[in-house]
Amino acid sequence: MNRLFLAILIFVFGIGVTFFIRLSTSLNGNVDNLDSNVVGSETLLEHNIVDDCWVGYDGKVYDVTSFLPRHPGSAVAIIPYCGTYEEFTNAFEGQHGTSKVSNLMKVGTLIGDFEIQGKI
Repeated sequence: MNRLFLAILIFVFGIGVTFFIRLSTSLNGNVDNLDSNVVGSETLLEHNIVDDCWVGYDGKVYDVTSFLPRHPGSAVAIIPYCGTYEEFTNAFEGQHGTSKVSNLMKVGTLIGDFEIQGKI
């Protein structure tokens, strides 16, 4: 009876350790992946059409696809800048200055931070 109890205890302990190791590995994978919300210029460029329009502004990337049909200046004003960072920023600020930045943040879905590459 003691041997059976000991065998069951060892079995349950083994399952517990296995579960803990898998959980720990899973959590560490998520912690190591915190940069997954960083969008590079190549990824941004992939979202450059009317049905999938991301733009970069002030270090962030926004999905503005659903806003395009509602844009007061028409979607045509934004579509050439889908998939861009500097071009969109220049066009946006050229048209609105910074007066509409809060609107951009409201109408766009924040995708993540823009990975600015270049010399530091």
